[in-house]
Amino acid sequence: MSAFTLIRNAWIISNDDQIGDLRRGSLLIRNGEIVQIAEDIEQPEGCDVIEADGFLAIPGFVDAHKHLWQAALRGICGDMTLLGYFETIRQNYIASYRPEDVRVGNYACALELLNSGSTSVLDHSHCIITPDHADAVVEATLDAGIRGVWAYGYCPVWESDAFRKQEDRIADAYRIRQRYFASDDNLLRMGVAITEQQLLPFEYTEMEVRSALDMNVKWTAHTHCGNGAAPISRGIYKLYAKDLVNELAILSHCNEFTFNDFVMMNEVGAHFASSPDSEIYMGITKPVNFIEAIAAGTPVSLGTDTVSCMSADMFANMRLTLNFARHQINAPAAAGFQAVLHQKVSVRDVFRMATINGARALGIDHLVGSLVPGKRADILLIEAGQPNLAPMTDPIASLVLQGQVSNVDTVLVDGKIKKRHGKLVGVDLQKLNRELSASHAYLQANTHVEERDLAHEVDRWSDRLTEAAVDA
Repeated sequence: MSAFTLIRNAWIISNDDQIGDLRRGSLLIRNGEIVQIAEDIEQPEGCDVIEADGFLAIPGFVDAHKHLWQAALRGICGDMTLLGYFETIRQNYIASYRPEDVRVGNYACALELLNSGSTSVLDHSHCIITPDHADAVVEATLDAGIRGVWAYGYCPVWESDAFRKQEDRIADAYRIRQRYFASDDNLLRMGVAITEQQLLPFEYTEMEVRSALDMNVKWTAHTHCGNGAAPISRGIYKLYAKDLVNELAILSHCNEFTFNDFVMMNEVGAHFASSPDSEIYMGITKPVNFIEAIAAGTPVSLGTDTVSCMSADMFANMRLTLNFARHQINAPAAAGFQAVLHQKVSVRDVFRMATINGARALGIDHLVGSLVPGKRADILLIEAGQPNLAPMTDPIASLVLQGQVSNVDTVLVDGKIKKRHGKLVGVDLQKLNRELSASHAYLQANTHVEERDLAHEVDRWSDRLTEAAVDA
């Protein structure tokens, strides 16, 4: 394999204000790095060439909030609310998960992301029941070859004998950091996913965040996204008051945030990830407040959330985001019988949410999110001549309004081809499907789904961990 790859004669959407878009241009890649973008590039000797006439070349999508481990439970949440999901998936099914189940789930969903055009992801991995589960899920994600942040989840709502107290989980996160993520220059980086606030006494939440700060890794949290009077996920202000929220924080959902909340988090450099499809689906009565986030100048990033509920289709998520944001912003004018004269959220704004904004949230925007010499070659080739895209006037508008996963012809991650001519490369899908089916059958046969009083379960779990800490 040559050190050089030349993508020739593509319509290049750089996502960079200085470079702009090239109606017919080429990209030269050397050892995974973009080294030149121009209308015409001389082909180096021995160079691999991808002829891209009739294709768009765009940066890979960045999924800033995803739970990859649930692939064997795909579609199981048909009509569930958030509380139904919490009880069924986070209480019942997770109790049956073996290391091999999280392994195949994470691997399968990472491939779904790559097939869909997402070359980077933040994996909120709240499936760490034992250290063996942690090893299995990390190794599977590394095997898939996706870029991003793997966030060690301190937060399975399940009583694990392997972790008698929260300090045990944190110690295991340090083990994982040392074993798999000693360098921060790898394709996949370490992160931390904290337990939903109010599920534990505050001192444990503080301990979790401080572990991320000590390791100097990104940390993420489901933030202010619960329904009703239950306090689950609320409490970010306590962390803010202790100066624990900074640029390492990625706050997901934030459905109850107001303009001032977004301004506060902006001032300390915290990032924000929205997944409006799963939020609306799960019955959250106030999906993310785009009108106030955008007014506060918050750079919104997008995630596709739970595999058991949603697909990894960033095209569909961009469309929903655009429509919902415009609906929120335009509704006040419409309520006063005023004409809407201008759209305050553009298709290019939403495209940035799915690319460079997500890269900034993950702390990898110096590497990906736009096509610029010096960045890594995470690139999608989109077949522009497909019936849903042709003829193409504004490529960004076409991608956001009409794009589909089926249009993703080629996917490169760090210059390596992961998908070509519409097919994943080097993946035995028959073997994977057999393993997924076996995992699904095992989980179905070994999981007793029962309705529980969630408030009682929250109290019981918190009491147990508190007692374990006292006993220790």
